[in-house]
Amino acid sequence: MIAKYNYLSTATAALKELYKKYPVLYNTSIVCSFEPKVIYRMRQTDPEVVTALTHRPWSLSQFGAARFSSPWKHLWMTLLDVALDWAHHHVLWKLCGISAFLIEKNFVSPDYALYWAQRGVEVVAWTVNTKVEKDYIQDVLHGNYITDSLVEDCDHSCKPP
Repeated sequence: MIAKYNYLSTATAALKELYKKYPVLYNTSIVCSFEPKVIYRMRQTDPEVVTALTHRPWSLSQFGAARFSSPWKHLWMTLLDVALDWAHHHVLWKLCGISAFLIEKNFVSPDYALYWAQRGVEVVAWTVNTKVEKDYIQDVLHGNYITDSLVEDCDHSCKPP
């Protein structure tokens, strides 16, 4: 436990120094994490930093398929997934003081975006890579997204060698 606390302290101290050294980061960056403690500590360290919780439903129990072969462990992790999802949507977002909620793209919908908008929190979908996905997030949901692809839908001929 002490090692993890030191890690969080070290990470937040390093981020605070970066923001102090490069004030432009306050308007051009966001600190986001799957780990609520990181966001909570960052907001304690510097409340001016924009923060976001990152979430993917069923992340503890599944990764494409079940993560665990043991039925009991899978059941336990599924129950923890339900509790984590509830906590993200009802407690952690407020406790951590987030500005945005990063959600895996397959779970974004107009109702979901509205849910967060009513709380003053912006939804950011990740990882949105195709033109259709990008257009949907921008034009239908009027939201933002994270991508790891600057190449739009194209065949292999337009990819660099």
